Amino acid sequence: MTRLVHAREAWRRYVSTGALSPRGLRAPVLRAWARSHELGADPLAPRPERLSTLETERLQAREGVLLDAARPYLAALVEAAGRQQFGVSVSDRDAVILEITGDPLSLHGPDPLPSPGTLMSEGVSGANGVGTPLAEGGYVELVGPEHFMRGFHQHVCQGIPLRGPDGEVAGVLATGVRRADASERIREVLVCAAHGVECELLRGKLDQDVRRAIAAESTAGEALDRAVDDLYQDLLQAGAATRLGLQAAARMMGQSQFALARGLVEVADAAARRFHRQATLWRDLASTEKAAPRAISLPALVTEMLDLLSTEARARGVELVPGTLEPAVVHAEPNSLARALLRVILRALDAAGEGGVVHVQVGAPFLGRAAEVRALPEPATAGLHGPPGPLVLTVASDGSGPDDGSGDALERW
Repeated sequence: MTRLVHAREAWRRYVSTGALSPRGLRAPVLRAWARSHELGADPLAPRPERLSTLETERLQAREGVLLDAARPYLAALVEAAGRQQFGVSVSDRDAVILEITGDPLSLHGPDPLPSPGTLMSEGVSGANGVGTPLAEGGYVELVGPEHFMRGFHQHVCQGIPLRGPDGEVAGVLATGVRRADASERIREVLVCAAHGVECELLRGKLDQDVRRAIAAESTAGEALDRAVDDLYQDLLQAGAATRLGLQAAARMMGQSQFALARGLVEVADAAARRFHRQATLWRDLASTEKAAPRAISLPALVTEMLDLLSTEARARGVELVPGTLEPAVVHAEPNSLARALLRVILRALDAAGEGGVVHVQVGAPFLGRAAEVRALPEPATAGLHGPPGPLVLTVASDGSGPDDGSGDALERW
């Protein structure tokens, strides 16, 4: 309550004197008000400006990919709000609202939330739950008079930027409620939903990568390409876990089963983060292009590869076990290195067979030796000649390149 009293007094002082005082305002709110002031936003404007209906429809058509990715999560957030007055919107990277959904009173009542086509940049609408997250580059919450424009003082708004597959800002996911306690319950769901939307955007980009890889001449060999395709199908199923988990959490939240909902949100958010990590590695595996060499941690790459291959290993009845992973950083072309590592581990899975175990280790460079990744297959039943030897990927630091024993021509660095 003290926070609201101080913010209300700061707003009145600004309106009457034009002076911005840090007393009583949180740091992100003060920064937002300063930007709003510099950009000429009107704190007394009753409502923000809007595009015409035709302009809004054209913008929605251009942002169809973002809208398709966001809609399942908009619906989940509304369900999570239960009987609260609540609205949730998705906006483009310029802070123009594309779509909003919620209860009828929030959308069409005497003090409705902004509709599609509304301009929510700080220069037009001051500090708000859409423009301010874009300006701050992260999650923002504004309560009542912390909004710069008087027309938003009845709302509690939260917003978080959405990032596309290459890390660029694609838009904003934002909520508006009447009660602060409702916003506190929704916060974790909102953040998870934003990660879910980003997963959907990334999945769409992966689909494009698949089509491009199929159209291009293969450089990896038929067996490896089949393995990459299998991993892609596993990846898509993992991505769906975020959406399904969040939808289940939203139902629990809407039914006031908050403890259970919070646990489901944590699981869904972990699935979203895992999808992002795996998708990045998968794109390195599937790419037919050569990327710029970069510093790569071999233990981190091995850990992500084992995670990506966990479903494949279970399907084969083989246990993948990380062993000693000594620190080793190499300067490498990521696509070739990822494919070489995948080949080594797949061969080890073949050698271990159903019921077997594969131990994967990383050895750091020492006294001029190359860094090594060793995959040691242990079949359930030893053959006449005993267990097979380890499969080794060497990555030299002297420019001689990786060698997985395949005889394939690999990019050198």
